[in-house]
Amino acid sequence: MKKICTRFFIILILAFLSVNSLGAVMPTKPVDTSTEVYLGGRPLGIEIGADGVIVTGISKVETANGAEFPMKDSGVRSGDVLTKIAGKSVVKPEDISTIVNKLPSADVILTFLRDGKPFEVRAKFVVDKNGERRFGVNVRDKITGIGTLTYVTTNGKFGALGHHIADSETGIISALTSGSIFDAYIDGVKKSMPDKAGELIGSFSRSDSVGRIKKNNEFGIFGEYTKAENNFQKIKTANIDEIKPGKAYVYTTISGSKPEYYEIDIVKAERQSKPDVKSMVISITDKRLLNKTGGIVQGMSGSPIIQNGKLVGAVTHVYVGEPTMGFAVFIGWMLQN
Repeated sequence: MKKICTRFFIILILAFLSVNSLGAVMPTKPVDTSTEVYLGGRPLGIEIGADGVIVTGISKVETANGAEFPMKDSGVRSGDVLTKIAGKSVVKPEDISTIVNKLPSADVILTFLRDGKPFEVRAKFVVDKNGERRFGVNVRDKITGIGTLTYVTTNGKFGALGHHIADSETGIISALTSGSIFDAYIDGVKKSMPDKAGELIGSFSRSDSVGRIKKNNEFGIFGEYTKAENNFQKIKTANIDEIKPGKAYVYTTISGSKPEYYEIDIVKAERQSKPDVKSMVISITDKRLLNKTGGIVQGMSGSPIIQNGKLVGAVTHVYVGEPTMGFAVFIGWMLQN
């Protein structure tokens, strides 16, 4: 069984993007306190991509007559999604050469998506020094990594991460719209240090799929949880005015696949009337967690936070200079996505 090992995921530090991706209408009221969900805390393998291949840049093509830029004035830019060539669907990078090598003419229509809207570009391929037909477009298809499940609703919808996934090369969020989540195993931890975030080192197999990603925005990834299980524990969610500064717990996995509770302190709880990712400032106080991770590490994104027996939010970001401190998002903003 082939396993995918990863030591990276979304960088949880530095920037908070205010992007309402996919054209979603964001809510202005938190969920009711009577809501019940199944508590997450488990590590997830995450694979997400676009409905096509993502353009990461325009490049020159070295031909027998010198360097040429077939797409230089096309208007195509990084973050656009190539979906079709001459009406033929493009799903993975390898599809480009397969389709282009069968074209009867160099003149062709390319179909792209930008912000979810299709547009067409008329282009001509050139032949490089090796005899390969090329457009001079650099592309990629999927992003993989490790994160944490926050919750599963009673009707089988999940929320995880508490922040968006953006393409590392383009910074584009909205192009990444669909994918899968998998059961994962945490093999080790690289500890956080001041000015350097640590990371969970995990692995997963594509045969262990547990859900489908349907949405990716600033509050996390969301979709359908497809694995039939009965060993989740139910928990009530808190309203935002129930969150108080003081003792709380983070439920997370730093070894294997079984989550544990670790004590934290909610330093500040914002009284937000509209969605925002920085709902709480938290501090890791549990010596066991500090000894193993040094604080908040990459891959802990989405770890549930519990206070007074209720789910109040999820870990999202770490302070750059002080890894024992970080931000959390209110659970209501995740649930209403």
